[in-house]
Amino acid sequence: MTSTIIQQPALRLITARSAKFPEGNRAAFRALEAHLKSLKGRKFYGLVYETEAGMDYHAGLVPDSEIEERRFAALGFPITEIAAGPCARVKMLDWSSKTAQIGPSFGAMIQQHGIDPTRPQMEYYRSFTELHLLLPVPRRGQAV
Repeated sequence: MTSTIIQQPALRLITARSAKFPEGNRAAFRALEAHLKSLKGRKFYGLVYETEAGMDYHAGLVPDSEIEERRFAALGFPITEIAAGPCARVKMLDWSSKTAQIGPSFGAMIQQHGIDPTRPQMEYYRSFTELHLLLPVPRRGQAV
């Protein structure tokens, strides 16, 4: 597994919280997808926050317009902002057959690069076959 460091831009996402990690993750995505006419061209993220109680997972959708964002907000979906910053990235092809490797891949990146705990770990679903694992890493001079 080879990771590269990228500059992740700030994100503004419509989100749905998973009732339970990881069993409820798919249902969180379905809650968002149910309000879309098509998935084609849409950008989806998984956000992982580590808490004292365990992992807190949120499905995220990049809104295609302010109108769509307001429509989802009116339906009760929170809008989540993620700060820009450096991330270690690993690309996984045929990811749906390798979901057991996601956690260990994040663990290996944390060992190699450290982690910025102020931002969530992210999964960017680039396509049905390509997943990018994005680990927020400390900025220069930031304590790990």
